[in-house]
Amino acid sequence: MKRKPRPFFTVAILLASFFLFSFSFAADRDGDGLENQNDNCPGVHNIDQSDSDEDGFGDACDFCEGNGNYDFDEDGICNNADNCYSVPNPGQEDSDGDGFGDVCSNNIPKISRYETFEGSYEDIGRQVANAYPDLIIYLADVFNIIGVTPQASQDYYDAIEDLIPDSIKEYMQGMAYGLTEARFLPYEVAWDMVIVTSMATDVTSMPSPTTEAIELFGCTAFAVTSDAGTFLAHNTDGQKTAEHNNAIMYIKPNNGDNAYIHMFTPGFPSVGLGLNEKGIGINMNAGDPNLNGTMGLPALFMSRYVMEKASSLDEVVDYFSNWINDGNYFGYNGAIFLVVDFNNSTMAKIQVRSEKIKVTYGEELKPGVTYIASTNHYEDDFRDDSDYYYESSWKRFERLMEILPQQETYDLDTCFSVLSDHGDGEPSNNTISRNGSSTATIVTNIFTADTIYYTMGMPHAYLETYGEPEVIKFQSQSNCPIETLYGEYAKETQFLRKFRDNVLNTSHEGKELIDLYYKWSPTIVNAMEGDEQFKKEIKEMLEKIMPLVRKAVE
Repeated sequence: MKRKPRPFFTVAILLASFFLFSFSFAADRDGDGLENQNDNCPGVHNIDQSDSDEDGFGDACDFCEGNGNYDFDEDGICNNADNCYSVPNPGQEDSDGDGFGDVCSNNIPKISRYETFEGSYEDIGRQVANAYPDLIIYLADVFNIIGVTPQASQDYYDAIEDLIPDSIKEYMQGMAYGLTEARFLPYEVAWDMVIVTSMATDVTSMPSPTTEAIELFGCTAFAVTSDAGTFLAHNTDGQKTAEHNNAIMYIKPNNGDNAYIHMFTPGFPSVGLGLNEKGIGINMNAGDPNLNGTMGLPALFMSRYVMEKASSLDEVVDYFSNWINDGNYFGYNGAIFLVVDFNNSTMAKIQVRSEKIKVTYGEELKPGVTYIASTNHYEDDFRDDSDYYYESSWKRFERLMEILPQQETYDLDTCFSVLSDHGDGEPSNNTISRNGSSTATIVTNIFTADTIYYTMGMPHAYLETYGEPEVIKFQSQSNCPIETLYGEYAKETQFLRKFRDNVLNTSHEGKELIDLYYKWSPTIVNAMEGDEQFKKEIKEMLEKIMPLVRKAVE
């Protein structure tokens, strides 16, 4: 059988290190008259080459005071000097002396940054960009390096603009505004970065005569329900160490759409792994091959729309099916989605090509156990190339179907055990916890009805290092501190919202306070839920300032 390259999925995460360090410097990428190898900002036009802190990165692209131009975790220490550049650790504690911070033992981040964003979709996009500016800029830089230009991305966007949900367009605009605030970029430059990161997964999947096969990547996914519960499980594979680029974002729109938590790199406006407040979970694998792909709505945009709108499995299926039935197209990046409705423990696999979809519902694995599973190849009757073969995808699926029926129970521990499979002791390109020559499993997640469990890096290595996965309770994070104290529709809550929108949001300092509030909301809510005295003290403090709030908004 022939082996063919598949479309890129989250290329920035997957290829970041490779392309940043092996890029051919034979061009002038930013058009400032300096060849890349002689340019201290090869992606930003800067003829004067000023470098105030003399760290080798020009002022035009250096957003970090110190050794490096990025500070992913915003802890005040540049990535190049940070012993854990994805988790804030300004103290740089390293108890075991392994060169990595205690929150990154063995170079495995213990946690992913998790933050809450609330408001209009434009507000949310702005807040995300303020929270993760360097990750977004880095993502745009990587895509630029591999040839995804702002013009090509804008052309794609313009061609499908009428198809893109307004929520995504508003979110993208908010991201651009956020970058102007966080890194003082001109709006045009910020928009170029946003349009590149937003459209790149499909732009990089467009047919090209110069496309070369590289080590392919793979994700593994399954859902299972039994007397022990219902679980949606996923391993995301990518460039090694790209787990440092991940974020978990709790999105809470104020227009009545569903709130949801999703795990993705912040530069994308789409959703690959999500769980919404209506009990709908979704994950995505790149689907291959989509040989006859065409320009259309990126499939991952539809998965975001599903998170915003759907409250049942039937609705999810209808959103995807009706898109094709109404004569629309999905884009070049093929996809395989697993969807679970935790309200009734139903599940489906939705395979998406540009002009077709196929829906398969959960099947019996053994009496009392229903499942569905995927890696990265389409089923035989859905592929448009019968000779397509990528060994890792087939071998991982075979391994998955060998392991799943062997289990006696199907609970959380079982799911992590399956996702942690690493053969006879050494993970390979074909095991579930995967380790290829340059790529590996970087994030593992399991969703239940109201909880997200996750690990970073290869799950077997994470669990050996830290003992147990991290946990996010969806319901405990579904209210902001004010709503936890007063209720969502209380008059105090309404006054404080007006104060946020009409007073704080009108100044740069006020916006910084809003961002700080959203950043610490989950921690404050958790603290109040575990300590009634603390909750009482917070409420008493608010009561003292409430007269000033009322006066400001009336």
